[in-house]
Amino acid sequence: MRSFYSLALTLRRPPVDGAHQIRQTPPGRIPSFLDLTQVDAVTAAIRAAITRGARPIPSLGPRQSDLSGDDDDDESGHPTDQHLWYPPIQSLQVGDARLFVSGSTERLRELVRRLPDPTLRWSAVRDALEDDGLYRLSDVLENPWILKAGTDTFTGPCELTNESTMIWVTKLKTTTKLVHLSKQEIYEQNWESCEELKEECFAEVAGQCLQQLLVVACSFSDARWSDGHISQQLTVFDAIVDVLFNIQDLHFNRSGEIAGIANKMVNAFEGVILGTSNDIHGSNESTIHPATDVLIQVLDFFRRNRDMVQPILESGGYNTDPCFDMFNYWLSKLKESAEIMFVEKGQRYIFILNNIYFVFQEKCRPGLLLPNVVGNFDSLIRQYIKSYLDECWVALLIYLDGEYLKKLRRASLDKFTEEFFSICDRQMTWKVRTELKMEMRKEIVKLIVPKYGNFFKALLANPSPRWPSRFKVMWPAKSQKPVYTDRQLEQIIMELFER
Repeated sequence: MRSFYSLALTLRRPPVDGAHQIRQTPPGRIPSFLDLTQVDAVTAAIRAAITRGARPIPSLGPRQSDLSGDDDDDESGHPTDQHLWYPPIQSLQVGDARLFVSGSTERLRELVRRLPDPTLRWSAVRDALEDDGLYRLSDVLENPWILKAGTDTFTGPCELTNESTMIWVTKLKTTTKLVHLSKQEIYEQNWESCEELKEECFAEVAGQCLQQLLVVACSFSDARWSDGHISQQLTVFDAIVDVLFNIQDLHFNRSGEIAGIANKMVNAFEGVILGTSNDIHGSNESTIHPATDVLIQVLDFFRRNRDMVQPILESGGYNTDPCFDMFNYWLSKLKESAEIMFVEKGQRYIFILNNIYFVFQEKCRPGLLLPNVVGNFDSLIRQYIKSYLDECWVALLIYLDGEYLKKLRRASLDKFTEEFFSICDRQMTWKVRTELKMEMRKEIVKLIVPKYGNFFKALLANPSPRWPSRFKVMWPAKSQKPVYTDRQLEQIIMELFER
């Protein structure tokens, strides 16, 4: 006996003699419901609309180091760092084509209304169909663009090329569009007091296609992705989000499963970020890590699809911002890479800051970073600048404050000067992004120069036998180390990160 969800509507195969009229059938027999010729024509129209509406989306981030440290370098990504975006399912226009043979739905209604027992209805429909009749969308074996169980399986990202990715996207969107069109035709029938019958009918026609859509979407979200396949991943995930959004109200109380697939897509992106390589050839402090490139592209994915992704996740109880954990994973990846790439902690902070600031600058792209995210980035930049200052510069203040200020000695000034220039010499060639560079210089000046100025003035105001006059401060003997004013010190700091 056929299951409850084995509904009916079949494709009419073209008559051998080429005639376009429905064949005469014995009383009680049903020739077909779905019109095979029309299904093929609608499929062709959908494919044409998908191809016509495709457009490339370039990578937003560079994969190479910013060797000069200037933001004027080319950072638009390489021509090959792009993925294809295909038009949304709801925008695909197919004209006035009909999937069902004219009058077949009325015959169906007359047949099943005589069988009130739902466990018998669809077996009776199957038995009433002619031998060459097909009634499920998934049974249209001659149409390669409709997903079918057992024949359409995804084995992993390594199988994907640009062409095979396009084929998968076309199958996903075509199948979903046909499912929607079949529902539209069934539900527009004037079947008085037969709303439940319409639901049963739609479940039979499209149920297996809906199930296969979820199977395929789940196989993509469960796959182990890497940044080597990020362009294919973005293209496919764009399509899957579109599919899930369009079937979430059709899938007969399985919204939790749909939300689970969407959540696994979020986890897959996080896995790509964590899995990016730390072996970056020719890396320096200004290197933009591959994980940063991935993060920006994923942020752009959520910008495009936010109105679909968020409702889907919330329908399954996933109420957190999908980008929130991703930021944390990305930051963790930057820290891991910095420890591998650089010995000095200060250099590690510069590397992390360069990457954070690169993403922060993308706030000028509308919608890429939400206001609360922009605030978090600003706070993160402040935090890491403070960590950098604490690591590299705060220790110098011991020579200018506390007991050293109470017991003024030329030796403490000389010790400060020696360590100050040691730091400057190491960091003079560190590469920092232009706007960030200016901000960091100002913070160093604000930390060091006022205290140095106070100490310097105190020395001038308190001459001692070993320090008899201000002139010796300004023009020390040849045997003594040079002395710098606070203004000179500020000028030196403002030249950091230049060479």
